[in-house]
Amino acid sequence: MIKKLSYIFGSKTKVQEIVLLLHNAKEVVRQGFYQHELEKIEKFCEENGIHLVKSEFKVLISDEETGNYSNKGIRIDKKDKREGMYFVYLSKSEQKALLAAYYELINNDKDLGRLLGYPQCCVEFFCNNFSEDNTNPKLTPTNLFTNISKREEDNVLISHFPCSSDCIRSVKIGKKNLEIIASVDGSRARELFNSLN
Repeated sequence: MIKKLSYIFGSKTKVQEIVLLLHNAKEVVRQGFYQHELEKIEKFCEENGIHLVKSEFKVLISDEETGNYSNKGIRIDKKDKREGMYFVYLSKSEQKALLAAYYELINNDKDLGRLLGYPQCCVEFFCNNFSEDNTNPKLTPTNLFTNISKREEDNVLISHFPCSSDCIRSVKIGKKNLEIIASVDGSRARELFNSLN
């Protein structure tokens, strides 16, 4: 199932987030897409009772970054002709999707992180450590449930930067996410377990 839906969303990791949303493990999901990708995603959301709110700006990903994931970019006006990525905020609640878009627009990382379901300790870690010079505040992975070092390989269980590899709240989220993924796609769960271990 996850591999099949990755043709709509572009990666298995993005599909996992949608699965978690549909199974009520997440209230809001934030993902980045280019305009040409949005039509099929909007159709999926409409068919599955998911509200989609598009950011009021686009992001140009920095040329300095390599791989599929980049945390460094600059905001540009959505009318700018350059091809930038939109953030979309997905939720079963239209109000929460709109609120997430608003928090991002005003650079309120603390409230956005909480709305996305990230542990308070990890939100604080991100706010205290993320900067233009440190756009990837990840730690040496020692726990498969919090290991984000393989996200460029499309293998990750959590969508936030953990404050520590053994953060109890992050480990709990990672375990719950793996259980839900296993219930809908056992082969994907095994792939994640083997990659992150």
